[in-house]
Amino acid sequence: MQDAAALEKLGVPCSVLVTKPFNTQARAMTNLLAMPGYEYTVIGHPMGSLNEEQVMARAHEAFPQTLSQLVIG
Repeated sequence: MQDAAALEKLGVPCSVLVTKPFNTQARAMTNLLAMPGYEYTVIGHPMGSLNEEQVMARAHEAFPQTLSQLVIG
């Protein structure tokens, strides 16, 4: 989240992916970084034990929200 905050302040659009158990911590971090309301993508947990097909399914699921965060408009 800190890297995204630094890049966003430089005008570089970012998207952060967070797994569900870390959603509360991610929201707290956005507030600590003076970015309340910063949008990020919440995905299923866990990730580390998934096979390639399962990871791709999660990526396809997260893609629309992630893309919307990167589009400047």
